[in-house]
Amino acid sequence: MNKMLFITDQEQYSSNGTISTLFDKYIKEYWEIDIVFITSYKHTYQRIGNHLIIPKKYQNKIIEYLSTGNDLTQYDFILVRNKKEVLENVLKHKEEYNYKVGYRISYPKQHHALELSQSLTPKGIYNWLKYNMKIKKRDKLANECDLFLPPSAEAQQHFFPKIKAKSFPMFIGLDPEKLRENTPTEGDIVHFINVGTMDPLREFDVVLDAFERVNFTNWHLDIVVSHKGYIRTLLALYPKFKDKITLHEGIHTLENLRDIISQNDVGIALLPSNIFHNTVIANKVIHYSSCGLPSLMVDNEKNHSVFDEDEAYFSSFDVDSVSDNLNKIMTIPKEELAIRGKRSQEKLLKMGRSYKELAKDLAKVMDDIVADDTSL
Repeated sequence: MNKMLFITDQEQYSSNGTISTLFDKYIKEYWEIDIVFITSYKHTYQRIGNHLIIPKKYQNKIIEYLSTGNDLTQYDFILVRNKKEVLENVLKHKEEYNYKVGYRISYPKQHHALELSQSLTPKGIYNWLKYNMKIKKRDKLANECDLFLPPSAEAQQHFFPKIKAKSFPMFIGLDPEKLRENTPTEGDIVHFINVGTMDPLREFDVVLDAFERVNFTNWHLDIVVSHKGYIRTLLALYPKFKDKITLHEGIHTLENLRDIISQNDVGIALLPSNIFHNTVIANKVIHYSSCGLPSLMVDNEKNHSVFDEDEAYFSSFDVDSVSDNLNKIMTIPKEELAIRGKRSQEKLLKMGRSYKELAKDLAKVMDDIVADDTSL
């Protein structure tokens, strides 16, 4: 069995489903795997099972660091998640240890930062130059890899057109062994939830303004977000929502997240229409579907490529449209909401959007790359 080293930018025990479910579970049927977690909380190397804990100060020379006490020739593939400085070091030693290299980009962060910094001020012009240089360097490094793993085919077309390495789009998927069936909440209150990152580019104020306009008062909104600075500042502008919105603390694992989602009726997955959000199915949609919740999502081509009208709710991204759809949802029996959520879950499984299927396909691609090299 071939063996890979997966170097991630996440902390150990993070709630990242791709790492914990795809790489640390289903891929093991096809490949042996060690997973590197880079942390600023520990100062010495540690191995726990197949988890390698590396102090952050060594990340830019990670191969030199790992080569002490580890035989790096045992790895047929080294995959790097997001960190291009780490990727640069991995590529530097590729021939020395004879491994293949894959590069995973989970989100086009440089393009996002470039979009947020657009202005004709000196700082804006500096940032424009800085992030364009970062993108150029990223593309150069990615083209030296044997495998490139973008979040979707559409994302590759829009954000990574200059990367010509063999591509394998890696979407977020369901864990078929962890699916939940939604039980409608008790009482008259309709429970909504929004999970995931919040920042100015996601314009969550549109959703809050829409809730201000709904005709009903029997609603509650749960919010789960890792970094809370932006949402706390935003919620301060809506003091009358103090008893209508709960900002959750201490949600650090996927099971914790599923527990919170399962206490709700509908998932909010409303994101403004732009190339960042129109090229992927939002991660939050998958999280909601895994718990049997239907999503209220933006009415765009990418979302409709997966979900039909009887599997999700669709809205334009403006206050009036969102408010109208919230009003409509709040008149629907909760049992019907649960049925629609179940259909969304079944649709994702039918389309093969599960980590179990993804692991099989990814393993085959990597097997072929390794086999092509050994046959030369």
